[in-house]
Amino acid sequence: MNPPKAYALTAKQKQDYLLQPDALPDYDWEKATDEYETPPFLSKTSLRFWLNTQTIGYSTHWHDAQEIIVPLEENYSVMIQDTLFCLQPGDILLIPPGDLHSIQAPMGGARFIFLMELDIFCQITDFFRTRSLLAKPVHITADNCPKIYEKEIGLIRKAASFYWGDNPARLLSLYSCMLEFYACYTDFCVRQNTSLQPDKSMPANASPNRLTRLLEYLQRHYAEDITLEDAARRAGLSRFYFTRLFKQHTGQTFYDYLTFLRISAAERLLKDTDTPIRDIAFACGYTSNSSFHRSFRRFHNCTPSTYRSLHGHGM
Repeated sequence: MNPPKAYALTAKQKQDYLLQPDALPDYDWEKATDEYETPPFLSKTSLRFWLNTQTIGYSTHWHDAQEIIVPLEENYSVMIQDTLFCLQPGDILLIPPGDLHSIQAPMGGARFIFLMELDIFCQITDFFRTRSLLAKPVHITADNCPKIYEKEIGLIRKAASFYWGDNPARLLSLYSCMLEFYACYTDFCVRQNTSLQPDKSMPANASPNRLTRLLEYLQRHYAEDITLEDAARRAGLSRFYFTRLFKQHTGQTFYDYLTFLRISAAERLLKDTDTPIRDIAFACGYTSNSSFHRSFRRFHNCTPSTYRSLHGHGM
């Protein structure tokens, strides 16, 4: 159970947070029926936060921004792809950019809804690893993430206070706050895959910097035929040590991470171009259409052609 003291707002915060910093009129959730949503971002930013008190649901839609939902009063139900998330007050739900989702609102209560594009953070090499961890919905509660929950919900509240505050550097502080939020979650995932004690069996030259350089290389060469052995050799490690170190460093196996990079590239091509699907498969590193379809289904539970029909707003 999430401790109420960690997420409850004061009466003044509830009142202040209902007003947007730029005096934007209330968002008409009822009229926003298009599947592809273009969020009304704050001027010269790629974010918008709401203290939402609407009692209507939100039909199936998607957007390029990541959505973060935190119920503050009453439960909240969110369907992402084919998975239902039943949120309790204080839960933190991260919805991946591009995922179809719908919302069933209760007949009362309040919740934070944050929309923010991640491109600004993707300029940071370490965030490549974080972005791959955000490819699936993330549900953070005091029960399933007890080591980081209070810090993460505290950072959400802190970000909200900057958004609705009057500090001259409030947006800079807000972005810094959210970057710390993602760093905390990334560190948690990595620690889940490794002991907190130093691994004395790991060779002395197994520097994390080697993995960082390899991740940069994969960002540029994901479409090439790169095997685990190739990657280990480029990192200067044996296959055995490379496999362990990569999982510790990223929270994922090498092939899962490479697949994430390829599918992310395919998503962009499917949404924003009319390139034939077979050509997209080869452009993203797949040697056959069937292997591309199998990988794509693992991420989206649908075929590439279905994904394009639902998301192809840029065609």
